[in-house]
Amino acid sequence: MPVRTLLAGLLVSLATASIEAQAPYVPPTDTVVAAKLERWKDLKFGLLMHWGPYSQWGVVESWSICPEDEDWCKRKPQHGTTYSEYVRNYEALQTTFNPVKFDPDKWARAAKDAGMKYVVFTTKHHDGFCMFDTKTTDYRITAPNTPFHTQPRANATKEIFTAFRTQGLWTGAYFSKPDWHSPDYWWPYFPPKDRSVNYLPTKHPERWQAFKDHTYTQIEELMSGYGPVDILWLDGGWVRPLNTIDTSVSWQKAITIEQDIDMPRIAAMARKHQPGLLVVDRTVGGEYENYVTPEGHVPDADLGVPWETCMPMGTSWSWVPNEQYKSTDEIIRTLVSVVSRGGSLLLNVAPGPDGQLDSTAYVRLKEVGEWLKVNGEAVYGTRPIEQYREGILGQTSAKAGVAQYLFLDYGGKWGFDWPEGPLPKAIALKTGERLRVTRERGSARINIPRGVHPHEGGGVMVVKLIPR
Repeated sequence: MPVRTLLAGLLVSLATASIEAQAPYVPPTDTVVAAKLERWKDLKFGLLMHWGPYSQWGVVESWSICPEDEDWCKRKPQHGTTYSEYVRNYEALQTTFNPVKFDPDKWARAAKDAGMKYVVFTTKHHDGFCMFDTKTTDYRITAPNTPFHTQPRANATKEIFTAFRTQGLWTGAYFSKPDWHSPDYWWPYFPPKDRSVNYLPTKHPERWQAFKDHTYTQIEELMSGYGPVDILWLDGGWVRPLNTIDTSVSWQKAITIEQDIDMPRIAAMARKHQPGLLVVDRTVGGEYENYVTPEGHVPDADLGVPWETCMPMGTSWSWVPNEQYKSTDEIIRTLVSVVSRGGSLLLNVAPGPDGQLDSTAYVRLKEVGEWLKVNGEAVYGTRPIEQYREGILGQTSAKAGVAQYLFLDYGGKWGFDWPEGPLPKAIALKTGERLRVTRERGSARINIPRGVHPHEGGGVMVVKLIPR
């Protein structure tokens, strides 16, 4: 076996082992789910949106009310000098949340123009505030003490799903399994100690059952009253059966309490309402994590299982003032890295407290979309080709094998692997120009004149290789 093939196999094995150490992957046995998962693998690019009353403070989503000493979610003194005062003020944000410039149709058009194919929206984050019209709690966007409830589009989740479906995108419901507002998760009898439930479910099974029913009911509302839903994206991986904990994973070492919410019951109900629904029980593994979700980074190689990198466009998952967004070039290169390793990119863009996206975010989405309009055939519906040639950013193949695609940095002479026999035709997707391909010292070589893609112009160039 060639050394390169051995190296590729080793890297894929190591990458897969790394994921499986955290969350063993089990392929779906339901044929409808399996077929939908294959279609999802063709989409490649989606939009994640973190949004809630917390955007008024420009803080890290719900995390500042979690009583853990973490540098990345420290509480700001101006919002409360004690923990209890801070939480009281945080929850009072509901009474001032009035995003009157909320325009999901504009969001959906921008996402479509960016080349995105699906959306995942935060219907409820860990703080328990529901961005949908639930009957289970008054801690919701449609409650009488939320100013926005008088607006005709107050049921934000329904409006967002409808707008994105109208533009032809799949819809996904982000849903937090922990609920720090629920008295059946953080029981007021005890103070919260950390992110987990603050009592022993085994000692108080009736209270834990009430929380399981609360979770089930909210998910059923989303699955039955909001039209077709394609993905149920469950966050809060510490809410899980204790026997799924992997103590070799640092953050899981702190989980010492059984928090089984009965995923078989939830998934069966959800799929009864939404046949073929993809369920993503993040980091838990098993049959209810249909694809895995490395967060904030791109794996070094194909993981060997369906996967999606979730990553913010800026520095924060939720809106912060004066956000510093990634450049268009960096976003495109991240997308190329993800797709050429077999994954999908779920790019987070956070609306502000008034319901608008920052103007810079719209610019980034438009520019990424312009690149994809030219080069999308190298992204959508493709499968990865492992390559280790210096300077080549990535390589993909059309599923039918009718073409391969090289992602390149700039003009020059590039070597790539090609089997013995006739060399392929090579075409620059941006210009349609035919490029010269030769074979030198056993390697296929392609010569890209700087006029076709000047180095100083930046960006990523795509070359289509067509077998003869």
